[in-house]
Amino acid sequence: MNMNDLLFQAATQTIDALSFTQSHVIDEDFRAHSKATINSVRSLQREQRSRIEQNYGPRAVSSDAIAAQLRATYRGETASLELMKEANERGVPPAFMANMSHSKCQVFKKEMKRRIHEWERAFREEHGVAVTAHDKASLHHVYELYKAAKNRLKETESPRKTAFEPKVEDTSELHQPQYYEKKHEPYQPRQALYEGGGNNGDAGRDERGGTVGVQPSQISSTQMDSAGSKQFTTPASVTSSINVPRQNSPSRPIRKGKPASQMSDDDLATEKRYLKYILHRFESDFEQKNGRPPTKNDRRVWTAEYTRYGELKNEILRRSANGKQGEASNVEGGAHTRVSAGPVTIPENF
Repeated sequence: MNMNDLLFQAATQTIDALSFTQSHVIDEDFRAHSKATINSVRSLQREQRSRIEQNYGPRAVSSDAIAAQLRATYRGETASLELMKEANERGVPPAFMANMSHSKCQVFKKEMKRRIHEWERAFREEHGVAVTAHDKASLHHVYELYKAAKNRLKETESPRKTAFEPKVEDTSELHQPQYYEKKHEPYQPRQALYEGGGNNGDAGRDERGGTVGVQPSQISSTQMDSAGSKQFTTPASVTSSINVPRQNSPSRPIRKGKPASQMSDDDLATEKRYLKYILHRFESDFEQKNGRPPTKNDRRVWTAEYTRYGELKNEILRRSANGKQGEASNVEGGAHTRVSAGPVTIPENF
């Protein structure tokens, strides 16, 4: 083939290509489509792709599938836990969990928590509502296993904290003269001053090192008011009762305090200041030791003292309100007030 023929063939192909591109389009699959029908073809292609993705594409795992996977993953552990419960050993962790180290138990609990949260999230996305207690019934054994792992972790953390926590001694006691006298005295159990009422009060006294066993008459109001609450010096009997833990004795005698309505104003104020001092001291020591203020559950061991403090405070407020009402009635009565002919008794706290 001579040069003229080659040039003619190249010119012919170029002309055909230019003419073809004027009326056709080449798609991604190197297929030629007419420009008149290209929009319809592309619409059909998009619809075909969406059907393929809808029918054969990846799907999110359903909550039922995740629940079945959870039950299968922890089948052996839950069975071991159920056997322990049937043997009436509810407080004892299963054998596989008892042999776990602290770090391994922590990893086990964290993995369980992640899987449970994954199921709850899938359930919420699938049904549009949060998981309820009724929905958790299908995974009851899994939740029981997670609870056992959590309790086991708390048990292993308690001795670690006790071993590494330094003993903090209240520096305010070092300035009290009774501190050095009572430090080496043998402990003498004392009777409780207040009864917290019901089982909660008794449980609180047994759980605590011991309730404060002192009558308000043992503390003079001069000691309370002399230097304020910050420099208040507790009597020796109170210091001994607070600092020295008492041995648990379920059969120890319980003695109720005097009813607030039968106490004099001085006794009410004295005992109220004393209770305020020891409760404030408990809360400040707790916050210093744990880095947070005590909660309602933490204050449960001092239920009797808090209850008694509330009774005394309410009685003082009631007497104060009655005194103001009496003064107001005397002023409003004016000349119409009847004056008795007998002797007038002036109260002591007038």
